[in-house]
Amino acid sequence: MLNYNPIKVTKYEDYNVLREAVEVEDDVTSYVPVPHFLTFKDDKWINNQWTFNENGLKSLLSATGIYGLFSAMNASEEPTQASNYLNRIMLQEDIKKKFDNKRLVVSDGEVIGIVGSRYNPYSNRQFLDDLPIKDMNMTRAVISNSKMTVSFTELFNGFHLRGGDDRTEIGQTFKNSWVGDSSLKSFIWTLRTVCTNGMMHRSDVSNMRAYHTGSFGSMKTKLDEIIELAKDQYKVIKGRIETLLEIPYTKDTADRLLWNKAPINIISDLKEKKLWNTDKKFNDAEESLEDLKRSIAIVDHIPMRYGGEHTHRIWNSSFREKRSMYDFVEAFTEHAQTCDPQTQIEIEEDAGHLTSWIAKHKEKLLN
Repeated sequence: MLNYNPIKVTKYEDYNVLREAVEVEDDVTSYVPVPHFLTFKDDKWINNQWTFNENGLKSLLSATGIYGLFSAMNASEEPTQASNYLNRIMLQEDIKKKFDNKRLVVSDGEVIGIVGSRYNPYSNRQFLDDLPIKDMNMTRAVISNSKMTVSFTELFNGFHLRGGDDRTEIGQTFKNSWVGDSSLKSFIWTLRTVCTNGMMHRSDVSNMRAYHTGSFGSMKTKLDEIIELAKDQYKVIKGRIETLLEIPYTKDTADRLLWNKAPINIISDLKEKKLWNTDKKFNDAEESLEDLKRSIAIVDHIPMRYGGEHTHRIWNSSFREKRSMYDFVEAFTEHAQTCDPQTQIEIEEDAGHLTSWIAKHKEKLLN
């Protein structure tokens, strides 16, 4: 059994604390050429000097090109059996050639990933140094295995919903990684201040990302371009949200969402319920109809089942016309705040995708 370390996941709500964390990360993280001889010991050590976490080991074994190697080694129950087998694999000349020009990403004595020779490192510390944060306020950040997801709102942007005090701040969420599992990318970030629900929106502009390639220092230029492209999309995202506010959630909405394959399986619990869809196989029409009725009931209950006090207030209101598709989506983002940091990010990103889908399929939901 491989004895890998758990992935470190840390959430930050203070910019200065985040700065300190990425400075320490920068000091203890380096790129090391893969040694010509790699040896495993006690299912825990590489070359008697590095441990590894799950992502680091997966990426290392994946680089061998042997399908399923990580799963097979992880299934081994005998002590050191995995190490012994891997040591024989690592002696093969064809495997050694695959590690030519590869570099291990080592953080504080732990292998967390592997990258190629053309990979242009862009540390989280350098990213924050390059980021123009004047008139920006960090709302939250998460670092998982060096992948940083950090969200900012802009102080002089934002808009009010329904013409009242329900304000939504707008800005950007950035993702960056040391280990090659994510490009530098930006999402439009919205934060509803009344309930601190956050949502990441994909832009209609396809090039709001930059790959870790090119010469040293080129990433800052790419970052500046991404920021400007994102700012041009603020009005687009505001328009999406306003569109959802115009679409009421009615007794027919759940049926229409299911028939049109809306991406509503955002929460793992919903995925497990295997909601009805047009591709699902049934023995006969009656069985399909019963499953559709079951699924409609589940979708209709999403706001009360997964939402919090703000969603409940709207859904329990005697003025049913106040229920909009935006409030329906907000049930997911309100639920996200009760989840672990990584799951919260995934839900907020998926909620942004659902928002885009609803805006594009407005006519199908209204007719």
